[in-house]
Amino acid sequence: MIRVILFIVLLVFLVIGGLAVGLYQLWGWKGFLAFPFILIAMVWLIKLVVGKMFKHFALSLFGMKSGVLRGATMNVHSIRSVPKPVEAEVERASLGEGESDESADDDDEGEGDDATPDEPISPKDYVELDVTITPKQGNGGSVWEPTELMLTTGKIKSLSDLEGKEAGTTHSVEVWNGTAFGPDDPGKYPGEQRLKIIFAVKPGMGRVWLHYYNEPIGELQLPPGTIDV
Repeated sequence: MIRVILFIVLLVFLVIGGLAVGLYQLWGWKGFLAFPFILIAMVWLIKLVVGKMFKHFALSLFGMKSGVLRGATMNVHSIRSVPKPVEAEVERASLGEGESDESADDDDEGEGDDATPDEPISPKDYVELDVTITPKQGNGGSVWEPTELMLTTGKIKSLSDLEGKEAGTTHSVEVWNGTAFGPDDPGKYPGEQRLKIIFAVKPGMGRVWLHYYNEPIGELQLPPGTIDV
């Protein structure tokens, strides 16, 4: 890796040096006046190209990861609208008995002094899906992550198509352990799994598609929901 970085740095210096020499040979000292502008343009172009290459590379990696559920099927046991899940007050629960509430009040006052206005929160519906997902035979040796499931307004073939089609994201996941639903631990599983998933969904969604990255699992009809913020 160090050799690759050194090679890239050396190549950049050679290009810059060659550019400077070429401009001087073409226009003499006037060429140095154009050098900064050409250099800025080159940096901008390289940044644009590298950014697109990195995005394409990242999407291809996610596409490879999604292959574990290629051709998977689902069996929906129930789907219903639920209220917004109550978030656990982690900080309050983690306070020790020796800590006083006064220190917590001081923190709250400090936050109020330097607080910035919160960003507006988009309203969401919450839908609970009880579903069994079965990978296609031959993919059983690989693991998949239920938290990476998502809802879209239609089928997508690439994650680049997700823009404008995202309908909902996973809020929480519970996994069937044979007798009851339990915590999503360790978070990665091989083969068939029964899940209870709560999705945070854009209001007014009707028929949507369940995807694992860019792999479509099946179509769902969402129930009418009560919007919570």
